[in-house]
Amino acid sequence: MSSSTQPSETRLRVRALLHAQFTVIAVVCLLAAAAGAGLVYTTHVEPGTTTETRTTSPFTVETEYLHSAEVTQPNSVFETGTVLDNRNTYFTRIAPELDVDVEARYTAAAASNVTVDIASELVIRNVGEDGEVVYWSDREPLASRQFSGVDAGQSVAASFVLNTSAIDATVASIEEELGASPGTTEVFVVSEVAVDGRFGGEPATYTRTIRMTVEPGDGTYSVSEPGLQSGGPERTERVTVQRSYGPLRSIGGPLVFLVGIVGTGALLYVRIQVRLPLTPEEEAYLSYRDDRSEFAEWITRIRLPDPVFERPQAEASSLEDLVDFAIDNDTGVVEDPETGVFYAVTGDLLYTYRPPDPAGGASGDEAAAEPDADGPTDDPGGAHDGDRTLDAEPTADPESTADTDQSDGSKPATDDHSVE
Repeated sequence: MSSSTQPSETRLRVRALLHAQFTVIAVVCLLAAAAGAGLVYTTHVEPGTTTETRTTSPFTVETEYLHSAEVTQPNSVFETGTVLDNRNTYFTRIAPELDVDVEARYTAAAASNVTVDIASELVIRNVGEDGEVVYWSDREPLASRQFSGVDAGQSVAASFVLNTSAIDATVASIEEELGASPGTTEVFVVSEVAVDGRFGGEPATYTRTIRMTVEPGDGTYSVSEPGLQSGGPERTERVTVQRSYGPLRSIGGPLVFLVGIVGTGALLYVRIQVRLPLTPEEEAYLSYRDDRSEFAEWITRIRLPDPVFERPQAEASSLEDLVDFAIDNDTGVVEDPETGVFYAVTGDLLYTYRPPDPAGGASGDEAAAEPDADGPTDDPGGAHDGDRTLDAEPTADPESTADTDQSDGSKPATDDHSVE
């Protein structure tokens, strides 16, 4: 058989598989459709609910330092009375006093009876290099305010003034009294903001401590503060939410359902429109193709010379039998590249195997024996072998010719190997 029969072979194998495994494949398709339908329903129609643990805050508190210094000494750069605000560095001689506001506010969905307390103190201390050892410390209260009935979003502030010149004098006085300054002197303000009230119908309290550093320099002082701080108390609660799924399930479910439905429909269509069981000829053809693939290394595609076909022929029932015979007799198997017939040549005989026709039609020998529409049935002038015809010569041996004609109903000589 030529390579053009391969599509037919593929179709035959598909039919054989569908016929043998039709029930299994149909069950798989139905299960896929059912599973896909379940995924679609639970993902897109009724996803259900789940319980999650969430951390929430009943209210949020915002705090920050606002600072400025007024120019009190005449100079050629700033006019007297000019306010320098929210700078990192101020000039000690022209603006020695730093005005500071500790501002606080809160936000909440529902709040009542809210009180805000703000307390600040000045800390001057001398510490070691690692900051853990404190050699001496001096604390001075600056401002303490309480605000009642504060509404959400309302800002309250406690104000105080830092005189940097006075701070420098205090540091110098302490160091003079102690007679030494073993570490580094730090100056900073510590402010504590406390918010208390009922939020969302439940009592709650939140306290935050912030810090602003004042660092004296040579004719200047620097201010470092954390900026706007935001946060609040945290509560852990369990809430019920609708389940959500990823794209794999959201998209995969409909695809599995579609594949199952289409597969089931295709199986039913094939079952109705296509004959699935193989005919004996088709089964024989697939068996031949299996043998052809298995014994490919023993087969050579060669066109034999015409005299070979003058030998008596013996017909093998299968390609496997022909190959086994060739191996036992130390000869090769030859496939005619034109007719697809297989031969094994020995000293006296020519052994042949003609592949079955998967269409169930007549084989090469049967086709040769059928009546010709353009001529008489009898062919006294020659005998047929597939596509080969050997013209009868006057000296032909009648007994040999008769033996050859009995093989598959035709003579093994070929049409295109005529004896000249």
